[in-house]
Amino acid sequence: MPTPIDSVVRETVRKNDRAILLRRATTDAWQTLAEKYPDRAWWRRKSTRAAIVWEEAVNNAIAALSKDKGAHVVRHFDTVSFILDDTVLVRLKKADMELQSRNVQTVLSSLFHRHDTDLYGYSGLQRVESAYVLNKFETDMAWVGIVAREKKAKLFHFEFNELSVPAEAPLIFPTPATGSPADIAKLRRILPDEQKRDEKGE
Repeated sequence: MPTPIDSVVRETVRKNDRAILLRRATTDAWQTLAEKYPDRAWWRRKSTRAAIVWEEAVNNAIAALSKDKGAHVVRHFDTVSFILDDTVLVRLKKADMELQSRNVQTVLSSLFHRHDTDLYGYSGLQRVESAYVLNKFETDMAWVGIVAREKKAKLFHFEFNELSVPAEAPLIFPTPATGSPADIAKLRRILPDEQKRDEKGE
């Protein structure tokens, strides 16, 4: 199982607007939560909120990536992942401010970030998380992007917005005027009376 490579993951996620689609799938899930559950503040388990956002985000991502021939939905055990270009496996997660996600500790969950092991019957895939982080008041999403780890150590991370900003257009300077001086400017003819006045200093 290869360790995730920043440049490879970035290029794979950038392709076919996947970064935009995954980000929107997640932020729209939060919006759906806010609209459907306006009184969610009293909920006793934060995991309830996270579970609803996950369901909505996965549902949104399946729909958004349905026309992408390089994206495949993988249903395995009690979760869903996305394989992109037979290169990167992405799962959707909630993360804390340190970009660490939390899982019910199973053998498979503990192996997700150990890249010396293949999982789910697939070999050679780089496993990363599409994660979101809430603001300190937990009223909105503060960050949505990709996180790659080796066990608890971060390998790299980047926000989806970094991949969706178009490159700046080059500055185009006007072409200098060409031609003879006569084409560019016309000199005013001095009349004899004016020349005489200039000579007298008038």
